[in-house]
Amino acid sequence: MRDMDVPPSATTISDEDIALMREIETSFPGWGVWRSDTRRWWAFRTAAYPLTIEQLRAGCRLIVQADTDTDLREAIRAENDCAHRVA
Repeated sequence: MRDMDVPPSATTISDEDIALMREIETSFPGWGVWRSDTRRWWAFRTAAYPLTIEQLRAGCRLIVQADTDTDLREAIRAENDCAHRVA
């Protein structure tokens, strides 16, 4: 058993997951997406839109996770809103 979710190897990612990951990344510039081997969805801020120290102190997160791709989109939206409020 693994203690951590990690990006799966390329052979375990379905074509459907790849399409969803690309769609989410297109919809949310500045975020990278993967689905772990535990089937959870993860997104991380890329260097394209880094957070300021003020945004980090306000609780904006660099990484979000969710059970579904829909929930992941919601989590990314919430984090984008957080960053905009503090900016």
